[in-house]
Amino acid sequence: MGFEKAVLEHKDRVHSYAFWMLRDRDEARDISQEALVRLWQHRDRVPDEAIRSWLLRTTHHLCVDRLRRKAVRHGPPLEDVSPRLRDGNPGPDSAALAGETGRRIGEALRALSDRDRAIVLMRELQGMPYEEIAAALRLPLGTLKASLHRAREKLRLELTRAGVTP
Repeated sequence: MGFEKAVLEHKDRVHSYAFWMLRDRDEARDISQEALVRLWQHRDRVPDEAIRSWLLRTTHHLCVDRLRRKAVRHGPPLEDVSPRLRDGNPGPDSAALAGETGRRIGEALRALSDRDRAIVLMRELQGMPYEEIAAALRLPLGTLKASLHRAREKLRLELTRAGVTP
């Protein structure tokens, strides 16, 4: 697969993942660009069948690094981006965040650890198979499945407390 085709196929997925991890549209755009630049730099070493998991693993690590730098600087908490979505410039993330339910889901996701949030997003939002998520996050399959189960349960409890029912 050529680089251009890989970018067209995966750019929205990478941006969406970065957005849900960081909850900031501009930072998600920066992270997405950085992940795609790194794919370009490593294009000769990444096999076609591994591009998606490689990109999401790279995006995940870039997001975690960005979150750590924010925490070290003692900056403000992750911002609520709901007001920004009304700017008339919808992206792949706008439908998921529309309204009060989206805000509550975002808050419940923020209650998860970075790793658990990544697992839930890759499985539920990206639709990735367990094996690919395990490879992307370099986790044993059993650990991944157990973590996903616990994260789903925590999300269910958080959403129930917030008045969101399935």
